[in-house]
Amino acid sequence: MLTVNEIMTPAVKAIHRDKSIREAERIFVTKNISGAPIKDDMGNLVGFVSKTDIIRFDSSGEDPTYARIHEIASPKVVSIDVSLSINEAAKKMLQDHIHHLVVMEGESMVGVLSAFDYVKLAAEFVSQDEEEDITENLLNHVDGN
Repeated sequence: MLTVNEIMTPAVKAIHRDKSIREAERIFVTKNISGAPIKDDMGNLVGFVSKTDIIRFDSSGEDPTYARIHEIASPKVVSIDVSLSINEAAKKMLQDHIHHLVVMEGESMVGVLSAFDYVKLAAEFVSQDEEEDITENLLNHVDGN
């Protein structure tokens, strides 16, 4: 059984709530991430922002240089334990209709699990033989766990 720890994106840094949306965009591009937790002055997790949130803001026509990330972030932080199975984590994402989960080990944030992490996992199961069906390979793997 694969655990969240095995497929998550480790060491994702939280973005301070007062960073500009423009600064958050730069972080997303340079770190090649699609979402990040938001922290306050005390280091508490106070939200989560995704590329989708930023795209919505950008389409509003407002200036991202002066707007702050906490203005567009979701205040709901959905977290899971690092030792949870990837199947349980996927169920949580589907149940909550979200694409990112903050991964915790005790009280410490250790990473983020995204839908893209599942895509990367699926790609690993693509056989060298292009005739094989990825869906069948994944189902066989999931059924075997």
